[in-house]
Amino acid sequence: MAGTITAGGLASGLDTGAIIESLVQIESGPLAKLKARQGAVKLQISALADIAARLAALKSATRSLADGGALALSAASANTAFSAAPASSAVAGTYAVAVQRLATSARALSAAFAAGEVVTGGTLHVAARGATWDVAVADGATLSDVAFAIRQSGAPVSAAVLDDGTSKYLSLTAKSSGYPLGGAPGDALALAFDATGVAGKLPAFAVTAPVNARLTVDGVTFQRESNTVTDAVPGATLTLRSLSAGVAPDATGGTPEGLVLQNDAPSTQSRLQTFVDAYNAVMALVQRQLAVTDKTDRSQTLAGDASVRSLQGRLQSLVSAAVGGLGSVRSLADLGVRTGRDGSLSIDSATLSTAIAADAAAVNDVFATAGTGVSALATSLADAFTRTGDGLLVQRQDGLGAQVRRMEDEAAALQKRIDAYRASLVRQFTAMETIVSQMKGIGSFLASQAR
Repeated sequence: MAGTITAGGLASGLDTGAIIESLVQIESGPLAKLKARQGAVKLQISALADIAARLAALKSATRSLADGGALALSAASANTAFSAAPASSAVAGTYAVAVQRLATSARALSAAFAAGEVVTGGTLHVAARGATWDVAVADGATLSDVAFAIRQSGAPVSAAVLDDGTSKYLSLTAKSSGYPLGGAPGDALALAFDATGVAGKLPAFAVTAPVNARLTVDGVTFQRESNTVTDAVPGATLTLRSLSAGVAPDATGGTPEGLVLQNDAPSTQSRLQTFVDAYNAVMALVQRQLAVTDKTDRSQTLAGDASVRSLQGRLQSLVSAAVGGLGSVRSLADLGVRTGRDGSLSIDSATLSTAIAADAAAVNDVFATAGTGVSALATSLADAFTRTGDGLLVQRQDGLGAQVRRMEDEAAALQKRIDAYRASLVRQFTAMETIVSQMKGIGSFLASQAR
């Protein structure tokens, strides 16, 4: 009895496997086309995500210019007693600055401890700026143990052990310089020790009072807790380094140094370039998606997509928008931002320098003005297209995503039908091979009988 025959062409001599695959491939044509369409839609979704990401970068760039300022200033003077870092809100001009006193931190030094001497147990009360930290000291603790306990307490002081080769000392330094304005030097650091142990020696701290910084700007006196002064020269941070020449022992007088702050056109242009680069990145991608040539596969791009075409128009409007006001600097164009024939932006240095000279403060206003500034407009634009739920690009992505999921269901159904078709072909060709085999067997039998 003949064994089970499967489609393989052993009996018929046909390449039934290849025949089956050819027939299945023909049947799979619609599935291949569906997967190609699905791949094209996924490319559109990816392109929309890229545009959304670049819109977010544009929004961030304009927000940085609104918050940090588009106008850049620099200190043109070489000063000895201090350095200056002007922010965008500073005003160009010359200021006379004299440093009469530098701020110092409160310090405390324990009594000298000989080698092997330990500290009497108790509680060290560390008071600083209105708060108190209680540090438990074990009876017989070393100075290093006490320093570690102070550091662990969270008190705003550093604690270290100093060793001069003969004696050891516990040194404490307040982490903040000076003392609160209107208060007393003792408010910066005060120490008290409640002894409860019997071994060792009391720490017996001696406290050195802190000093607040003192300076004059155009004859006006300022006292500050820190050597970093942010509110003496408007919009500029002064870092005090040393006393000015001629300061009297009572921290008065001194020869002022001229601080020259000037508008910095090249640095301003560098800041504006961050906006230009972010704008050009999103516009280039939008134009690339909308462009149509004889080689464009419209199924794989966003050519003709209404939401993307709307975005292109909104981006162009952003560049031409005017900020409210009566001055000569009211728009990006007034700052020298030019639109090229390809839609990209560039900056004309001469126009920017003229705008800064005419109305320096307006450079910031172009970006920062509430409601009508470039930052507000860019934020509104980006949100309208990328906001979760109702953003135009988000809605378009959601619609295309639903289309992909429908295609996946359709592809699964087609694949199931193709698999069934393949199985049917295998059964049919297997049956054919069985019949052919049987017929060959009968033929062989009849031939043997004829002999």
